[in-house]
Amino acid sequence: MKRFKSFKLVLVLLSLPLPLIAQVNWTAPESIDSKKTKVSTASGRAVVVTANQLASDAALATLEGGGSAMDAVITAQTVLAVVEPQSSGLGGGAFLLYWDQAKQSLHALDGRETASAQVKEDMWTTSAKKTFPWLEATKSLSSIGVPGTTALLWEGHRQFGRLAWKDNFKISIHLAEAGFIPSPRFLRSISLAKRLGINHSQAFKSLYLPNGSLPKKRVPFQNPKLALTLRNLAKGGIDEFYRGEIAKNLIADLQLQKDSNSEVRTITLEDLANYKVKKRQPICREYRSWRVCSFPPPSGGGVAVLQALGTYEHLSKKNLSEKTIGHWHFLAESLRFADADRSHWIGDPIDWPIPLKGLLEDVYIVERANSIQNSKTTLRPFPGNPKGSEFLHFASQPRTAGKGTTHLVIVDLDGNIASYTSSVETVFGSRHLSGGMVLNNQLTDFSFLSEISGKPIANRIKPNKRPMSSMSPVIVFRDNRPVLAVGSPGGWLIPHYITNTLIRSLDLKFSPREAVSQKLISVRPNYTVLEKNANWSTPHLNIHEGLKRLGHHIKYSAFSSGIAIIKWHKGKWHGAADPRREGKAVSLP
Repeated sequence: MKRFKSFKLVLVLLSLPLPLIAQVNWTAPESIDSKKTKVSTASGRAVVVTANQLASDAALATLEGGGSAMDAVITAQTVLAVVEPQSSGLGGGAFLLYWDQAKQSLHALDGRETASAQVKEDMWTTSAKKTFPWLEATKSLSSIGVPGTTALLWEGHRQFGRLAWKDNFKISIHLAEAGFIPSPRFLRSISLAKRLGINHSQAFKSLYLPNGSLPKKRVPFQNPKLALTLRNLAKGGIDEFYRGEIAKNLIADLQLQKDSNSEVRTITLEDLANYKVKKRQPICREYRSWRVCSFPPPSGGGVAVLQALGTYEHLSKKNLSEKTIGHWHFLAESLRFADADRSHWIGDPIDWPIPLKGLLEDVYIVERANSIQNSKTTLRPFPGNPKGSEFLHFASQPRTAGKGTTHLVIVDLDGNIASYTSSVETVFGSRHLSGGMVLNNQLTDFSFLSEISGKPIANRIKPNKRPMSSMSPVIVFRDNRPVLAVGSPGGWLIPHYITNTLIRSLDLKFSPREAVSQKLISVRPNYTVLEKNANWSTPHLNIHEGLKRLGHHIKYSAFSSGIAIIKWHKGKWHGAADPRREGKAVSLP
């Protein structure tokens, strides 16, 4: 088998236009493809699912060339940094859940951004104790956290890589240099970034809006500065990014943009040099006959997924059909109660102890489930009091925004599995650039208030701290072997999308194609959200009216999920990409 068979396909794809996609939805920055009906699927011994066809084909080429799932993650992420910069890249952060088949072990690598050592707790409040508008905060240099994606890729390669580090950069360097045909979503995201505000970043305007206009649809889009960054990184490795020329240029670029405002506290060379990937212990819970594993704090999403599944399992007693109103009611309530806990208890454990064990204990989840009524919704539920929280007196954090995220799943020929979520926070992050890289605005994921009524917020901002994240990569096991991997972008709603998908895949035995394409339900503290343009009324059940009778306040929204899933079935892996985005599933037979 030729090593770069799929790479040739990548080169061919550079000249092909992608299908038209619906216009930007202001409420969903990572907007959906509402006209796309065909789901990309693939099956075989090795499967790749990413949010972009060029990234999927490049990752598959890496597997064909003898690379591991980790090598393919590096290839996919560096390509996504070129072709999907609105969602992730080297200037952002990531979580990796990785199954090492040979050692039969599960690993969690935390590449979440950290706050600078210089930040102040009150950085998002004015002298009048008012919080900054979120949109204004995203543009600030103060919103940029120390990027962790590159460090995570390096550490993952050190542990699980098989090819030479530099080999995993060949396709991304070529795409950045030679260019790629912009996808409709890429162009749509640039338009949205313009609406969010780009006047603070001349670098963004010069690259993505040359002469004030969008890049041409059928002309290869090139990013020569990013190509040079990728070349230097491929050659110099982690030291080049955190201590070498890339680091020095990044800080110099930030200093050039820093105004005379002494309140601006941006990252420093020392912050970059001190960054470390954290090796976390995955969190797992039994769900019926499966063991579901996800990411621990500072992810609040992983806790929310496990709590919601546990609550739903207790309420449903047995598998419920989507044709019953009980399924939808119990699912919505399970999500709402889990949300109340993560907004209250979760932060970076370097600041406050987190009652993690108590939050996931059966006795606690049953207690929470028993407070949910079968015949009536509970609006604005309070957080619970898990074991270990007796001396913690927190206030709950208001929900955050931001949806500039991507997810991919990969299983290689040896059975190693990567479930990987990566982000720059909002669309094109802060819109600040350095070396062609989009720089994140992840520090807006912290609570803008450090306390309420004298009580601290667990996710308050502090020096060197990692903000709470909704990213929640998942790997599911049955009889001690992995049978499913899944994840999604989508900001605060990520665990909602994943919980929907897991219940369908596990309880209802939906295929990956069905699981990623069916209608989604989500919640806010005081109302329930149904996916817009989906069929919520059938001859057998009117879900809207059924929920309404139970007291649910119903609203409709277009959801920006980007679910990527692989599932073991009948001797091989089956993958599917969410049709709401531009994802693609590819495989080796």
